Amino acid sequence: MLAQTTPDHERARDGIAKTRARLRVHHLYDAISSPAALRTFVEHHVVCVLDFMSLLKSLQQELTCVAVPWVPTPDPESARLIQRIVLDEETDVRADGRVTSHFVWYLEAMDEVGADSSPARKLVGALANGASLSDALRTSALPPAARAFGEITAGLLQRPLHARAAAFFHGREEVIPEMFLAILERLQRQGLRCETLREYLQRHVEVDGSDHGPQAERMLARLCLSPVHRLEAEEAALASLAARERLWDAIAAAGQGRS
Repeated sequence: MLAQTTPDHERARDGIAKTRARLRVHHLYDAISSPAALRTFVEHHVVCVLDFMSLLKSLQQELTCVAVPWVPTPDPESARLIQRIVLDEETDVRADGRVTSHFVWYLEAMDEVGADSSPARKLVGALANGASLSDALRTSALPPAARAFGEITAGLLQRPLHARAAAFFHGREEVIPEMFLAILERLQRQGLRCETLREYLQRHVEVDGSDHGPQAERMLARLCLSPVHRLEAEEAALASLAARERLWDAIAAAGQGRS
């Protein structure tokens, strides 16, 4: 984003930097110290994987033409950037040659560690049957903190394009490699058996850090066309990061009760 010196911009940017720094060293990572705590983590975190896809597809829907008859998009560079991210997230090629979405990959990781993936699967079923994201979350059996996080994303989906792009970059693509590296280090240290999850996390560290993050940042820069846009984007980014911090706090507290 372009430089801006107003107090509102400074507060938002300061909040983004401080929240990201806290997420980088959050006590949740040390709390993932047993198979039970790991199951608690993935049973909450699965909502982040699903709502990531909803946010991603909302950007694709507005930046590209997915209607028939087709018409040219006014911003083909942003369209290409988002399409490249969608390609990996929705149809990635696994090490064994299988093509799957990252959400399906995550469900496999949940099943491997004995976590309960049925609430997430039932939530997807409700969405497939036409329920709105808010309604499906409200009636789901996901943990309350996971539902609350998903509700924040449901609200973000109603925001302007530049605000959603900011939540996607700052609240997802920029911070995910840092968080997932911290989790990978703890999993290694604890010797927890979760190979599918490790592969999932490592894939995101690699692709988000080297490709998706820079692509999302370039897209965001193209969409913030005015100081008002930039402030709205920064506020959406801060709200997204704050929601992640609240979720991390809740998972850490829930994990302490399982051994």
